[in-house]
Amino acid sequence: MNLLYIALSSATAYFLMKILYKRSNYIYVSSAIACLIGLIAYLIFYNSQSNDFITSTHFYVTSMSIVFLFITCYEVFLLEWRVNKVKSGEFVGLLPISIEKNYNTTFKLAGLGIAFLSLALLTGFYITDVLTTEIQLKILFTTISWLIYFAILIGIKFFSLRTKYAVRGLVFTLAFLLIAYLGNSFIFSTIT
Repeated sequence: MNLLYIALSSATAYFLMKILYKRSNYIYVSSAIACLIGLIAYLIFYNSQSNDFITSTHFYVTSMSIVFLFITCYEVFLLEWRVNKVKSGEFVGLLPISIEKNYNTTFKLAGLGIAFLSLALLTGFYITDVLTTEIQLKILFTTISWLIYFAILIGIKFFSLRTKYAVRGLVFTLAFLLIAYLGNSFIFSTIT
């Protein structure tokens, strides 16, 4: 459950910085602050529990992968809402940068999210000694979310994947990742 606290504190820091910092590079600054707050929250919650560097890295990158996937979903939903506003003729409250540039920036964040998720998978395989049913399900759902996430990024970069399909894929990715880390623990705690 501490992963949720780390992810929640990072996401809160992201949204606070987004509100307070009103410049064209707000996504980069807010993301950097979110990573820093996530690291501080990690040191508060996990510092005394783990002495192994790989295990420590696994917990941090796992929480950051959840945060960046959530941020990417939010930003893409927000951009889609703004595109619909522009299509309907409303130009009030638009971003200080173009929508296309904001899409590119948002999908760079998605690339950062898949990097964190890849590190979470790699460190997870490294720290796992015994493959229990819970860990096998966690690996399965995380791998499915990684594959969907990767397919979205490849589709956008090379095949001009339409944004509505990217949004749907990001929602599925977030759902599988949350099932892997939160739902899996809930299911096994109710069974035993």
